[in-house]
This record gives sequence, C-alpha cells and structure tokens, in this order.
Amino acid sequence: MTHSRTIRILLSIASGILFVVAVAGLRVGMAYWSIDRDEFDPDAARERIEEAAGDSSALNNGPDGDGSQTDSDPLFLNDLDFELTDDGLAPENPDIGEHIVLPDMSSPRLPDNMFTSYVLIGADLSGYLADTIILVLLPSDGSVPILASLPRDLYLPTACGGEYARINSTLGGCKGVASGPELLSLTVEDFTGISIDHFAQVGFTGFAQIIDVLGGVQVCVDYPTRDIKAELDIEAGCIQADGATTLAWVRSRSPEQLVDGVWGRVSGASDFSRQSHQHDVLLQLFSKMSSFGSLTAVGEVAQQVANSARLDSAFSIGDAVSLAWSYRSVDSSSLKVVRLSYENYRTFDGAQVLLPSVTFAESLVKVYPAIAG
Repeated sequence: MTHSRTIRILLSIASGILFVVAVAGLRVGMAYWSIDRDEFDPDAARERIEEAAGDSSALNNGPDGDGSQTDSDPLFLNDLDFELTDDGLAPENPDIGEHIVLPDMSSPRLPDNMFTSYVLIGADLSGYLADTIILVLLPSDGSVPILASLPRDLYLPTACGGEYARINSTLGGCKGVASGPELLSLTVEDFTGISIDHFAQVGFTGFAQIIDVLGGVQVCVDYPTRDIKAELDIEAGCIQADGATTLAWVRSRSPEQLVDGVWGRVSGASDFSRQSHQHDVLLQLFSKMSSFGSLTAVGEVAQQVANSARLDSAFSIGDAVSLAWSYRSVDSSSLKVVRLSYENYRTFDGAQVLLPSVTFAESLVKVYPAIAG
C-alpha cells in the first residue's frame, strides 16, 4: 500500500511538472507568435534596388519616398581630394566646388558562415529613425560574442540611390524596394563586410516596458547627473533604475554633473560613453534573462516583451534562446567590443555627422584576429 501510494504521489508530481512546462511553453509560444514580424531579406532587397536603379526617381530614402528622412545632401564622387581641418570639420571652401570625394571605408566581405549576426535597433518615436544601432556577432567557433555600436550620426553611402546619409535615417527604408530594417542592414553590411542574418527592433516605449518587466537595471554615478534633452535626472550613487530612467541614461549625449555646487558638462562625454552605457544595460538584461527562477516567469516576461518588439520573420525561438544563452556568463571584463574610430564632419548644408576614419575590418581584427585568415 505504501509503495503504491508513493508511486501515485510521484506520478502526481510528474504530472504537475509537465503541466507547468506545457503552460509555460504555451505562453512563450503565444508570445512569440504575437510579436510583430517583418519580412526580412536583405539580399532580395539589394536585387530589387539594383533592378530599380535605372529609374533614379524610384530610389529615395524615407517612408514617403522623397528623401525626407535624409537630412544631408548626397555627395557625388569626383577627382577632388578629401581633407579634414584641424578641428575635424570639412573645409568650407567655395573654390573646391559643390562636391568632394569621401574615402571608401567599406570592408571586404567576410564568409557568411563566420558569424551569426543580429542588428538590434532602438527606434525613435516616429519609428523611422534609429536612435541606437548595435551589431551583435556570434562567432561560429563558439568564442565570446562581439558587440559593435554604430553611432546614429555615422555618415555612410546607402544602397538606395547611392546617396550618403546618416545611418539612422536608413530606417526610413527605400520606397517600394526595401523596408527600413532591410536598408539599414544593407548599409551595415556594406560598411562592415558582414551579412546580416536577423534584426530586432524596439521603440522608446517598448524599451522602457522591457526594463520595467525585468525589474530595472543598476545605474551608478559619482555625482548628481542630469541631461535636459534626454530627460535624465538622477542622484549620486547607485540606483535600481526603472524603464524611463534607463531610457534616459542610454540616450544621454550631453550629461552634466553637480560638482562642488556647480553644474558642469561631464568631461569626456561622447558617443563612446553613451555606447558604454548601452552595452552595460544590454549585459544586465541578458544576465537577468538567464537567471529566471521558473518557467512561468519566462512565459510572463516573453508575453510582455512580445508587446514591445519587432522581429524578422526568420527569427525563431531557438535564435532568441541562443542569443540570450550566449550572454549568460559574459561580463563587461570579458566582452569583446569593437571600438570604431571616426571624425567630425560638416556637410555642405551644415549637418554635423561622423565619418569613419578606419574601416570596420581594421577595428574588428583587434578583437577577433581570426578574420585576418
């Protein structure tokens, strides 16, 4: 009797576990299929762009097809040399003509099987400008993942009509032939030499919601810090920042700190420090996702994230799990980060942008020598 009762108890426990697993799996599955999903085929988009190249009026950046998302004039190649002045700005010399040559900073194409690549896009409120662009590379040799943040003001040639534009504006797409994520990915591909496999996009509101669902992240500063444009205002010390505060933290480009009773610009603040904040938050998020206490918690978070993100149509649950799993034990000291080099440049219509001063391949080889062959 005792033996029979023990078996029944064990069967009941096993059934309960299976039920929990099934419910959690169902919630994750429902969340996955409820995420907004976009068709994503950069290679096909490139072919469509090339086919339409004969009709220049058909190739325009921006959702309206009128170049409205490109806030600088296209630059055409000629035989003039490109130089920067001592302050890093292009010389405004009418004698050099209307157009100047920009150096070719594209990288040689790397084998497709070298990395699985993801572009993480943080879109602004309009949905047509990328405020944050992070390239995540998972090496096929199983080594530590690689991160590279691409500044939103990076000035690159685009596949859409061959125009130069801020990379953030490519999220507006190329009318009728390439979606925003496709055009942005093609621009990244041409610059880095790496084919893009997947993308994930989240807006400001969605980012804040994801942070809140995961319980916030830690932000530490030595002095009271503010950034009026980014709506950042935090006290000295470490805080568990909610979604709104974390969003302001990763967007801050002009922080000020209160030192000895005087507010002053943070020394050395730049896109590099902004990127450092983004990487740190990303690591904290993956750490949280890899330490869930239960399958039920996984299901709850998956449902919340589903309301905040967009994925490409081929981004499977396995891909998402693989990405999170790859980061489970990675910390800031071991993470490989590609440090880009760029210089300030002013276009002829006065737009302030950034030009790469070395190729992406030259920067990547420093953290991943295997690309040298």
